[in-house]
Amino acid sequence: MPELEGSYVTLEEDLVNAEDFIALAHRCGARVLYYDHDVFTAKDFVLLEDVDPLADGPNAEEQLAPEAARQLQELRKAASRREGHVTAVVMCFMAEGLPHMWSARAAWHTELTAERDLFLAEHEGAQEVREEDDHARMAAERQRMAAELAGDPDFRAATKRTHHYDIATTAYPPPDTMDADELKEHQSLVRGATRDAIELVEAAARRLYAALGRDLDTLAQEIASADITQGATTVKARTFLVSDFLLAKTDGYPPPGRFIDRLMLYVQMRQQPTRRAPLAEPLPLG
Repeated sequence: MPELEGSYVTLEEDLVNAEDFIALAHRCGARVLYYDHDVFTAKDFVLLEDVDPLADGPNAEEQLAPEAARQLQELRKAASRREGHVTAVVMCFMAEGLPHMWSARAAWHTELTAERDLFLAEHEGAQEVREEDDHARMAAERQRMAAELAGDPDFRAATKRTHHYDIATTAYPPPDTMDADELKEHQSLVRGATRDAIELVEAAARRLYAALGRDLDTLAQEIASADITQGATTVKARTFLVSDFLLAKTDGYPPPGRFIDRLMLYVQMRQQPTRRAPLAEPLPLG
C-alpha cells in the first residue's frame, strides 16, 4: 500500500461499493489495484487487566460478579465463532499522482467491538467502585483501631514509638490464615493506626495540659498539700512522683517536659521548709 502522506482521496464504503471502486479504477486507467485485508483473531479479543499482575489472590476475572462473568463468556463465544473471518478490506489505485483509497469494515466486527468496549468500560467502572469500597473499608478500620488505641491508658502513657507499636501489635495480632500479601496489608494497617493514635494522644495531651497550665499555682498547691513528693530526696525522684500524679489526674496522658519543669518550680515555692526540733538541753561547752 502507498504511504498516506500529503494529498490523497478517500472514498467511503457507504457512498461507493467495491464494484464501483474497481470500475472507477478501470476508467481512470489504473494499471495496478492494491488490496489488503485484516483477519479476526478471537484469542486476545476480550482481555481483563489486573490492577497488580504480580499480586497473589483472585485475578480480575475471578473478581467478576456472576452477571458480568456470564457476559464475558458470551462475548468470547461470539468472538470464537468469527475466528479467521475477514474484518476489513482496503483497496487503492493511483490516478494523476494521487492515491485513491477505499475501505470497508464488516458490520459484525463493528458491533462486536462496540459490545466488547462497553463491557470493558463497565468492568473498569465496577473495579474502581470495588477499589473505592476497599479503601473506605480500610480507612474506617484504621480509624476504629486508632480510636481504640488512643483510649488505652497504657498506650497513652507510653513514651517511645516502639512501645506504642508493641502495644498495637499485641492488641491486633494477624490471623493465622493470612497469606503473605494479607499479612503485609495487615501490618501496614496496624502501623497506620498506631501513627494516627499517637497523633490523637498528642493532640489531646496538648489540650489537657494547656488547660492545666492556666492555673499552675492551684495545681502546685494540690501537690504540696497532698505531700506528693514527700520523702523524695532528688530532683529526678520528685519529678517522677509528680509525673505519676499527672498521669493519674489526666487518665494516662504524659505531661510535656516543659510543663513538668514549670510545675516543679511552683511546687517548690508552695512546700513549707522542714523545721528542726528544738534541743531539749543546751550542749555543754568545753
